[in-house]
Amino acid sequence: MSVEASEMVSIPRVELDAMKAELSRLRGEVGRAVARARMEADPGPGDSARTFTRDQLTEAWGVSE
Repeated sequence: MSVEASEMVSIPRVELDAMKAELSRLRGEVGRAVARARMEADPGPGDSARTFTRDQLTEAWGVSE
């Protein structure tokens, strides 16, 4: 792909680095927002979820207090 000189632009390295940092920050912000929305939309296991006592868990995991 050839680019004519009139289509090229030049920006200082400092500005490029600042734009890259801002892009990274924005991507992280969007990622956190998407994760939060997914967590809030998840109804969870509901009433059918099994619950265990502390003794049942320690026995199942093979650990002792």
